[in-house]
Formats: sequence, structure tokens, C-alpha cells
Amino acid sequence: MVVLVIVGILASVMTISSRPDPHRQLALQAERVGLLMGLAADEARLRRAPIFWEADLRGYRFVQDVDGSRTTFAGDDMLRERAWEPALNRLAVVDLASGTVRTLLNSEAPALRVSAGREWVQPRWRLELANEFTSVAMEFDANGHAGLVP
Repeated sequence: MVVLVIVGILASVMTISSRPDPHRQLALQAERVGLLMGLAADEARLRRAPIFWEADLRGYRFVQDVDGSRTTFAGDDMLRERAWEPALNRLAVVDLASGTVRTLLNSEAPALRVSAGREWVQPRWRLELANEFTSVAMEFDANGHAGLVP
């Protein structure tokens, strides 16, 4: 009987510890966006052409305007389109200089667009992500470096 109780306790501990932490998962996605924005800015400097990050509640992608048409980086493993896992129910971009907030709450709303700047000094902004479990915020400084907001 005691053995069954110990086995039951161990099984429940294993089940609890094997569940992924929703906050950590979302934070990792925000950190990935931060790193990819830096990569896109470097790429924009090399190409001497602007690159934009577009995001909606389903996912995000990097795009460039080529001869007046919007082109994604489908063949690029790093800048390719990605889905949020799980999908978001709120996405906001905050311009830290002006305080302007652009927010998406509806999956049918048009994507938000942020420039991955070619300039060495970037506008400061904050990215806010929220799903049904948690929310995180990532701030981008004037050098384009990103960090999670505690």
C-alpha cells in the first residue's frame, strides 16, 4: 500500500514537472523576435534596403518592398515566417518616445509593421505579447538591442 502511494506521488510530480511553463515559452518567443530583429537590421544595412517585421495574432514574418511589391523571406531559414505557439490574443507595439500604442485584439485585424532599421541609432519601442495563459514584454533600446521587461 505504501509503495502504491509513493508511486502515485512520483507519477504526479513527473506529470507536473513535464508540463511546459507557458510564461517561459512566450518569453522565449519574444527573445527570438529580439534576436531576429537584430539580424534583420544587419541584413537591411548590408542590402541598403529597409526590412520590416510584420506581426498579427497568428504569427510574424519579415518582408521587404521590392519594386513596389511586398516580398517575404520564404527561402531564408532565419527570417522566414513563423507562427506564435500558442496563438496570441493580444499583440501591442509601443513607441517609447511618443507613447503611441498600436494594439491587435482581433485575428482579422491587419498586421502591425515595425521597421528593422538600417540606421545605427534606432527608435526605442516595446513589444507586448499575451496569450490565454500569460503575457510578456520586450523593450528595444536605441542600439536595437532587446531585453525582456521584468
